[in-house]
Amino acid sequence: MAPGPPKALKSLNAAIDLVWKDPARKDYALKAVAVHGRALQFLSLDLRADKEVVLKALKNDGWALQWASEELRKDKDVIFKAMKREVRSLQFVPEELLADRDFCLEAISKNGLAYEFVDPEIKADRDVARAAVSQDGLALEFVSDEFQSDHDLVLSAVQNCGMALRFAAPDLRGNKGLVLAAAKQDSSAIKFASQEMQQERDVWLQACPSRQAHWLSREEVLQEVDKEGSLVQLANQRLVSEPEVMFKAAAQNHSAAEHGTELLANAEFLLRLVKQDARVLMHAADEIRADREVALQAAEIDGNVLEFFTQELCEDKEVVLAAVRRTGTALAFASPELRADREVVLAAMGQSRTALLFAAEELRKDKAMWLYNGEEPPVFDPPPEDVEEDQAVGAEPADSAEPAGSAEPAASADAAEGPDAKLAVSPEVPAS
Repeated sequence: MAPGPPKALKSLNAAIDLVWKDPARKDYALKAVAVHGRALQFLSLDLRADKEVVLKALKNDGWALQWASEELRKDKDVIFKAMKREVRSLQFVPEELLADRDFCLEAISKNGLAYEFVDPEIKADRDVARAAVSQDGLALEFVSDEFQSDHDLVLSAVQNCGMALRFAAPDLRGNKGLVLAAAKQDSSAIKFASQEMQQERDVWLQACPSRQAHWLSREEVLQEVDKEGSLVQLANQRLVSEPEVMFKAAAQNHSAAEHGTELLANAEFLLRLVKQDARVLMHAADEIRADREVALQAAEIDGNVLEFFTQELCEDKEVVLAAVRRTGTALAFASPELRADREVVLAAMGQSRTALLFAAEELRKDKAMWLYNGEEPPVFDPPPEDVEEDQAVGAEPADSAEPAGSAEPAASADAAEGPDAKLAVSPEVPAS
């Protein structure tokens, strides 16, 4: 009998099952990429050259641009749709476009961080750099040393985003006018000022006139950091060194942890913070991020901590298994060898089928991995006669039920929150 229309899909698992059913059917393709843009990679070449299908994929995942046809990767409508979701998708745009000044200026007007990917000759144009930092001050990170020493250009950057001060030349980070301009936009920017500027009481008074935690009591500091964790930097050093103060600040804003380096050297305290927000590990000392025992314990709390440990630990199968069993998509941070390890990938899929998107290419393209959890398809002898060909589109085969407790991925990248939230801004599917 002729296949009927695809049923409503609620998971990546169902989307991939549908694509495997017939990778050349456009109605199937549209349903699949609407659930997860990266399903585009499994479609036929003709459908990856279909603008409607590609735009639908890019609506929820800009990284899908890498699987669009070469012709569509030159199409501005397609490129800007991808940029809207993920500016780093520009790395998949043909070089000739990134060397076109008009195109680059248009891209930068939509997102200043596009400056990172433009041709070096265009980057050297001061007007282009000025346009980038005026649109997004953090683009200052990608300008030349010469431009990072340009007072007017840096001023434009910090007026847009105070935290851009961190990318200014050292002498400009000691310029009181620039420091105050940055602090006016974001008081936290003071931490990137020179030591001399940070010692000036007048700078603090002008930057934070209404929230001067630097001279408040312990109780008042606790109240302040409970509202805005980054304000812990304004407290005196004695209070910053108190576990209760730092814990409350880092729980409210993980970046506050960078002011408590001594406390973060304590594994027990660090693991308490990891339970609140795994990202505190990015502020831990190198020796902690190289500690295997800490890695194993942290991975059991939140597998995404793998991102912040050393490359050696990302190559450690026991550590990686602990991480992916807790958070399947942490597979993205494992070494290439382990992303090609069938045992590791299946362990990750046991927690989240979405994890297969981060496996090595040969496993991503293995139909058995999607449909039968790595096992050979079941053989019916004789074949069942009472099952229609198109029955239960996207359903699991009877012999391959999801492992108990496995987490269904979000219905779209827009809805991704919780442990998988960072995937909405995570790197592309790692190269195998």
